[in-house]
Amino acid sequence: MVALLRKHLIVRILCAMTVVMILIAGGYIATQVAQTKSAVEEAINSYNIRIAESYAATLQTDRYVEFLKQPQETELYWTLREELDQFRSQIGARYVYFVRFDEQRQPLIMIDGLPKDDASASPINEVTDMPAAAADKVYTGKNASSPLIENPLYGSYLSAYVPLKAAGGEVVGALGIDTDAAVFQQLAADVIWESMPLYILMLVVTILLIGAIVWFVRRSMQPLQTVTASAEKMAIGDLAGANMILRANPVRSIDEIGTVYQAMLTMSEHLNERVRAVVQNVENTSDQLVASSQSFASHTDQMLQMGETMNGSVQHIYEGAHTQKKSADDSALAMEEIALGIVKIAESSSTVSDAAVQSLEIAQSGEAGMKQLNAQIRSISMSAAQTLDIARQLKGYTGEIEHVIGSVREFADQTKLLALNASIEAARAGEHGLGFMVVAKEVRKLADASASSVQQISTLLGNIEVESGKISDEMEKASTEIEEGVALSGQAADSFLHAVESFRLVSEQIMEVSAATEQLTAGSEEVAATVVAIADIASGISEQSEQIQQLTSDQLDMMKQIYEASVVVSANTKDMRQAIKQVNV
Repeated sequence: MVALLRKHLIVRILCAMTVVMILIAGGYIATQVAQTKSAVEEAINSYNIRIAESYAATLQTDRYVEFLKQPQETELYWTLREELDQFRSQIGARYVYFVRFDEQRQPLIMIDGLPKDDASASPINEVTDMPAAAADKVYTGKNASSPLIENPLYGSYLSAYVPLKAAGGEVVGALGIDTDAAVFQQLAADVIWESMPLYILMLVVTILLIGAIVWFVRRSMQPLQTVTASAEKMAIGDLAGANMILRANPVRSIDEIGTVYQAMLTMSEHLNERVRAVVQNVENTSDQLVASSQSFASHTDQMLQMGETMNGSVQHIYEGAHTQKKSADDSALAMEEIALGIVKIAESSSTVSDAAVQSLEIAQSGEAGMKQLNAQIRSISMSAAQTLDIARQLKGYTGEIEHVIGSVREFADQTKLLALNASIEAARAGEHGLGFMVVAKEVRKLADASASSVQQISTLLGNIEVESGKISDEMEKASTEIEEGVALSGQAADSFLHAVESFRLVSEQIMEVSAATEQLTAGSEEVAATVVAIADIASGISEQSEQIQQLTSDQLDMMKQIYEASVVVSANTKDMRQAIKQVNV
């Protein structure tokens, strides 16, 4: 239902009109019912007031005045109450009662006209629910009534009030008559039921009017379907079809819908002509735009490639500048170190120069020492030759000693034989040869000792001979080596002489190097300052190349965006051509 209301204007209009008419009819019926109830209520109140006036005219007011002087349940109270009860029964009212007003004009029930044995009767001086407006009117001597009162204790009822006046005209109190609400409701229902045919007729007329309005509105709105169909054709680009629909279903009315139709027809014709011209121009323009966009995309692609190449070159330049900056910094640091090294070299060369002078002096002293050493070695060589001759002579003496020892060994052997012969002869001589025996033994012992000594001497001489042979050999070797040492010492003396000359040349060269290093120190300080300046320039170049690299990167991003935009433009141009082809003019 909601979708139907949103989709169709006629449905919304008809619903609104139907609701309005139903509200009008319902309001009229509700008003008639309310007026009926009000009329019935006024009729009942008027009837009660007339009855109360008639009854009040028959009452003896002085008795009520006398009762008010002593408001208690006296015989007069019960008499008056019984009279009011009888009157209530005669008129069919629910309650009949006598009310007085105190100093604040507060209405109080004094006598309730109910039977004596009725427990619901109000006591004397009970505050009543009499409306204040009614109380004010009665107090001023006028009749009054109240609308329907809903009392939780006594139920629903309508009340009418008439003043009771004394002989002098002053208001003594009021006579109240309450009619049961059921009577009022029954009367109202009867009146409404009697008016029901009128309400039904009004409802039928309302329905017929709604139907007539629906038919009229649908017929009046039908041309809008033609306009809608034509607009839908225009929406899809079929302008020719839209114009044909309008001409096939003409609207001759001159109301708003007819005006809309004529405006739509005029707009269709003018729009068809203008769109035809626009489409032709747009077709031509779109062809040119497609060609331009393709060319622009191609050029943009080439520019993008060039930008990427340039960005790579700038990146290489930036990296090279950064490397150059680093190399310049390293070179500056290296030059500082070289300058310090050259200073140290200058100091070292000065020290070496001093050392070379000292070395030259030492070498010259060494040259004299080498000459003395050479002379000493020659003297040692001559002594060694003499010692070698003596060792040779000792070796010859050792051979002669061996011949002598051989002779002594033979003498010792012969002595042993003589001692042995003496012992034998002493043994033959017996006791006469004992002394000789002793001498023979001693001689033998001496011979043995001599033989032993000779043997030891022979051994020692053998050892001496061996050692003297070794000494002779060693002396021969030493003599050879001493001769070689003499030759070498000569060569060393010559070499030392050459070394002294070389030391002299080196000392002179070192002095020249020391002077050159001092000049080199000054030059290196200038070169170091130049390298520092180059490092600063390289740092600036590196920063500039970094900015250029950032700018080329940004430019490359912009070129990419331009390329993407050109692609989008080309695609949109193609879509526009397709859309133009869909327009039927």
